[in-house]
Formats: sequence, structure tokens, C-alpha cells
Amino acid sequence: MRQEIRHYWRLWNDRRDGMRFDRSAGDLAVGNAAVGNLGQRPSIGLVQPIMPSDFFENKRANIRRGAALLDRGLIGAHKAWSFWHRVGRPHAANGFLPGRNIVRGKLVALSGGGLCQLSSMVYHLALLGGLTVLERHPHSLDIYEEEQRFTPLGADATVVWGFKDLRLHNPHPFPVAFGFRVEPNRLIGELRSDGDLTACDVAFVRLELERPWVRVNTMVNQRLLVSTLYEQRQGLQVSPADPPPGTPGPS
Repeated sequence: MRQEIRHYWRLWNDRRDGMRFDRSAGDLAVGNAAVGNLGQRPSIGLVQPIMPSDFFENKRANIRRGAALLDRGLIGAHKAWSFWHRVGRPHAANGFLPGRNIVRGKLVALSGGGLCQLSSMVYHLALLGGLTVLERHPHSLDIYEEEQRFTPLGADATVVWGFKDLRLHNPHPFPVAFGFRVEPNRLIGELRSDGDLTACDVAFVRLELERPWVRVNTMVNQRLLVSTLYEQRQGLQVSPADPPPGTPGPS
């Protein structure tokens, strides 16, 4: 209920502020069957492993469901885009299963767990494609050993229904579109366009601090975009207890 209230509160604020999100779809997106068929249009691509973890099959199913909802979604020239406006509420009626999420410093099972890998890929593709990031939330904890990472530290973007969204703006004079393919152990994504889409130089520069803290500076074309502070908690295990009622979701 708390998440639903927050969701409608955000909708009201968006309407008040005149914020509109592009929900159009078209054949510019490559579609699952052709994501790996590069060269037909300018494209920027990423490949990530889907690493074994708690609720692995559910995580893969949630990523596949989310990818299907995002695929073929256009972002028109000079228009805005929202992860949750595309995916919808991540509950069972929308095809999502329980998976692990970070909630108040603990790993717990919540519906839609695993979607953060998909939103993180979208964020990384957006940086590479020169899109403007209107809203992005990093994870508060870094729980991965180096060999367990599916994306560089600093390239993450957590999403929580009603509370945390990933929102982008297309500054280009042409539409762009995301395309995805989910294989048994990897996620493949592209950002495509009919226009001249040249990849930006994106680097995630790690600055080691006193344990357990680490800072990552996200550099785009040698300019600082954002600096993110993480608490490192490698080896964190899923809590057997359910999250308390009214919890806002992953952190």
C-alpha cells in the first residue's frame, strides 16, 4: 500500500510539473530475434553475465519479463523515458516472481528481484549513447566480489516501485530504442538509432577509501558526471525473515 501511495504521488507530481514520458513503440528497436545482428543501423551494445545467485531461476525469469516489456520501446527526439512507466508494477499479476533485493542493509526476497541488472544495463547504455540521466539511484551496498560482478561498480541503477525510478531524456534530433535478448546465462542489450549514434567514452574510476567505503567517479568523455559512495558488504546472505510491512524496497 505504501508503494502504491508513493507511485500515485509521483504521478501527481509529474502531471503538475508537466513531465511526460514517451511510451511509443516501433520497428526501430531490433527485437529479441535480431539483437545480435549488428550493422544494419548504428548501435551501441553491452553483454553481461547473469551470475548464479539466490533465486537464480526467478531472477532470470524476471530479467526476461522486464526485457520483453522494454524491448521495442522508442525514445523520441527530445523526449523523456521512465523505467517504471515502461515495465509497470513488478508483481505476480504482471508476470514477476520473488527474487533477492537489498532492503535496509539486508538481502530479502521480494517480487521482481533481479530487475536491477536490467535497469543497470539501461543506465550504462544510456551513458554510452549520450542520453541525459534525469533520475538514477545507486545501490547503497556493494555486495559483490570482483569475480561475481555483472557490471562495473558505479554502473548500477537500482529501481523501487513508487520510490526509485530510472529516468532518461533523449537529447538527440532522432529517436533511439533499446533492444534486448536474454540467453540462459547472459543478458545482451543494444541502444539503436537511425541517426549518427557514436559511443561516448565512459569510465568508472574507483577511489579506495578506508574500509568498508569505496567511491566511484563516473567519467563521460573525461568529464565527471557523478560521484557515488558505496559501503562494501561482500558475502551478504539472504535473510530468512520477511521485510517489515511498509518497507520501501531495495536500497
